[in-house]
Amino acid sequence: MRITHISTVIVFCLTTLFATAQTSNGFGKEYNGSKPFRIYYFGYGVIHPGIMMGPEYDFIWAETDKISCEGGFKYIDKHLLFSPQFGFFLDTLSNFSLFANVELDYQVIYDNAFIFEMFVAPGVSLKIGDGQSSLNSEIEEVLSKTRAKFMPQVGVGTGYSLDKKEIADIKLYFRVLSATDDLPNGFFKPAFQLGFVYNL
Repeated sequence: MRITHISTVIVFCLTTLFATAQTSNGFGKEYNGSKPFRIYYFGYGVIHPGIMMGPEYDFIWAETDKISCEGGFKYIDKHLLFSPQFGFFLDTLSNFSLFANVELDYQVIYDNAFIFEMFVAPGVSLKIGDGQSSLNSEIEEVLSKTRAKFMPQVGVGTGYSLDKKEIADIKLYFRVLSATDDLPNGFFKPAFQLGFVYNL
């Protein structure tokens, strides 16, 4: 593996860990003192599993609209979230990759607790091996075929905020997105994410 590939992964991992560590010191604006952390299943299909996780911050922009209606008032929360994330996935050819990115997420939580969001996340993936080498291959052979690639993600999502209904400190999400690490062969590579955000 080239040194530049190693340094790229290290920089992204350190950035993520630094941002997570800063939460306890008041980094950004927190949700009423809570510390939201997301954990999503991330895959190109049920048979190609992956995991994505990371903290959430709303220090970029956040507001609540108060709307008058017949029954009183409705409150709609709007956020521009910042989330450094990391994880792993198997692609459609069963190649194993590690990845890290930084997501910007425009999110609206309606009065009935339903969620709508649009997001974009530039990042990098580290494809381990070439997808053809066996697990018994020499480690030097696998590492020599390991490559770092640019991996943008863009998509939309929906969900439900149990937190807004004061049931539990959890938000549930389902997202559809394009997440490609092979831009020369096209930007669109459909995937989905299913998971939750828990307020620590």
